[in-house]
Order: sequence, then structure tokens, then C-alpha cells
Amino acid sequence: MEAMGVLELRLPYRLIKPRNWPSPWLALGLLPALLAGVFFFGLPPWGVEVSTLVFLTALAHLLAFFATDRMARYPGKESWGLAAFNLFLFTLLLVAVLALGRLYYSRAYLLGATLAAFPLLMFYLNRIPPVRLALIPGGVADWLQVHLKEGLLPMAYLDEVEGVVADLHHLDPKALPLLAEASLRGIPILHAASVYEGYTGRVPLGPNFNEGLMALAETDRGLYPWFKRVWEVGLVLVCSPLLLILGLVVALLVYLDLGRPVIFAQERVGLGGRPFRAYKFRTMRGAPREGVYAGAEETRITPLGRFLRRYRLDELPQFWNVVKGDMNLIGPRPEQRVLAEVYAKEIPLYPLRHAVRPGLTGWAQVQQGYAEGVEGTQVKLSYDLYYIKHLSFWLDLRILVKTLWVIGTGFGAR
Repeated sequence: MEAMGVLELRLPYRLIKPRNWPSPWLALGLLPALLAGVFFFGLPPWGVEVSTLVFLTALAHLLAFFATDRMARYPGKESWGLAAFNLFLFTLLLVAVLALGRLYYSRAYLLGATLAAFPLLMFYLNRIPPVRLALIPGGVADWLQVHLKEGLLPMAYLDEVEGVVADLHHLDPKALPLLAEASLRGIPILHAASVYEGYTGRVPLGPNFNEGLMALAETDRGLYPWFKRVWEVGLVLVCSPLLLILGLVVALLVYLDLGRPVIFAQERVGLGGRPFRAYKFRTMRGAPREGVYAGAEETRITPLGRFLRRYRLDELPQFWNVVKGDMNLIGPRPEQRVLAEVYAKEIPLYPLRHAVRPGLTGWAQVQQGYAEGVEGTQVKLSYDLYYIKHLSFWLDLRILVKTLWVIGTGFGAR
């Protein structure tokens, strides 16, 4: 049986050749510091001070390459943003170490080495071209082609592809010889649902996937949920002076615009489906109504309220929810209790999003933006379940970095 055709997709490399250890290509991160050292200080050997500076700079760049590599393993097109953020962050940490240790440094060298590292890091991230995947017809594979909306290329030989995609649960027996031949040649065989996840950052929803997704709530996530709670609360506490000052300014503006109270509480659904009271700054005239979409309240939102919503400043009081334990910093956004009850009846598996604590920001928010109604919420659920399925430190950091861009641009605000 011949394959249906060939898809050309840019997928995370881990889907094709799984590997837990770092790539040897990460050694590229050492080059900018060394080459900049030769340019600014001449050929080695250097003195102790210069050698220490070059070593620490190379280490900072190597860590930036490693962090970017881990964060870029998840779907998305903002690789340049990840590269710029991590280089800036680790260079800032390097400057702090040099300053606290009263070590020798050169501004020109640090700037030159970091600027040289950026294009090299972009080359590292984009060194792998789109992969060619043979698509075996039947089951989810047919669904995959339709939902990816990618045109199929004609296929003649297995030698032309890097992987074979098939629905292994609904496989036509006629496809077995082709899969056996691919396996003998060392060509990876990928499940259609995994390819869809790796390309879109969503889990496919439907009768064919319900059985597998039901196990998400029972998945053992090890120690990470505990570690996640520690580092998120720690980050909030470190930033609390800035958050407090910003919150007081916003509270004063809301008071001048709408009077008292400046904060309102709304019942939301949290971990395990348990309700809690989420706090927000007021942005509209009159009392908030339960079970109403934000789009239906447009006429009541004040100009100040629109500004606060655009830059997520109305959600500053929810940092208190994070400290209390109602929410995480990162997780599926908590839904109003009334709407959550409606969605639970209309959308299969909707309650699974309550398997983890809700968050101030989340994968669905940075990928999709604001969503309302059953159809929009189904898409949001597919992002939320992807997050729950792939919950990790690096995915959380990826979301945190993307959130900074979302806040700065007002993406998806309502």
C-alpha cells in the first residue's frame, strides 16, 4: 500500500529523534565569547582577569543557548524573542556576578560578544529544515490532514521521508508492510495525534482521543508541581515591592474613575473543580454580572478600564490569589463558575482543565488570546489540555516570556 502523500512540517526535533541529553551543537554558544576575546584582547594566553571574563561570558552564553533550546522544543514561531530574552537575561546575570564579585569587565567586550551570540543562536534554532513525513491514510491521519490544512506532496519512495505518520489505533492492515519496511530502515513511525500536538500546541479533541485524554487527571507529575509552587510564589514575593506600588497607583486611578470599591471578587473554578473568589480591579460602570461574556459588557467599560484590560493591569489583585494558593502564576485561566457549568455540559472533557491549579497566565492565553462561547472555549480547552499533558519547567518559562510580549502588545485583550 502506498502512502497517501508527503507533508512538509517544521516540527520539534524531539518528535523525530527523541533525546534527553543536550545537543553537541550547543557548543556553538562558546564561540562568541572566545572570538570576541581574540578581537578585543588579542590571541591567548590572556591574563587571569581577562581569562575569567571570557570564561564567565562563555558560560553565560552556553546557559542562554541551553535554556533557549529547551524552551523552543514547544510549538511557536517566536524563536527570535526567546533568543533575545535569554541572551539579555543571562548577560544581565553575568553583569551582576561581575559587579558583586568586583571582577574586571569590559563594556565593549560584553556588548560585542552578546551581539555576536544572537545570530549564532538563531542559526542553532533554525538549523533543522522542515521534515518530510509520509502520511498513511485512515483514522486520525485523515483528520490530521484536514485540520493542518497543509497540501500533500506526491510520494514515490520511503527514502524521501524522515518519518511515517499513521493512526496506529485505526490502521488499515494493508499499511502494515509499509510500516514494517519503514521500521527496518530505521525511519521513525509517529502517531498522527502526536504530530498534530507538536505542530499546533493543541491536543486534538474528539471521540478518537477521549480515552487517552481521560488519563491526564491521573498522570503522576513527580515533584514538579511542588517545585512549581515554590518558584512561582518566590518570584511573586521578590517582585512584591514593584507589584504593590503599581497596584496602589492603579487603585487610585480606579477610585478617581469609578469610586469605591476599587476591587471586586468573582467566583471562579479552581483546582479539582472547587470554587474560589478571584480578585480584580473594577473596569466598568455598575456591578459585574455573573455568567456574562466580556464582549457583552463592552458599553459599560470605561476608557481607563479598557486601558487596564489591554495591559492586564486589572488582574494585579490576583497575585494575592497566587500567594493564597487559589491560583498558580501559570496555568489554565479560571472560568466563571456559571460559565464553567455550562461548558461542562456542552464540551466533553471540559472538567479535565481543573486537574491543575488555574493561572494568571497560560498556554491558551499566549497562543489564542481571548475566547468566548462554546466554539472558542473548545479551542481554548485543546490548548489547556496540551499544557496539562506537557507540564514542565521549560514550558512554564516559555509561557512567562510570551506573556511579557502579550502584556506589551495587548494581544488578545478584551
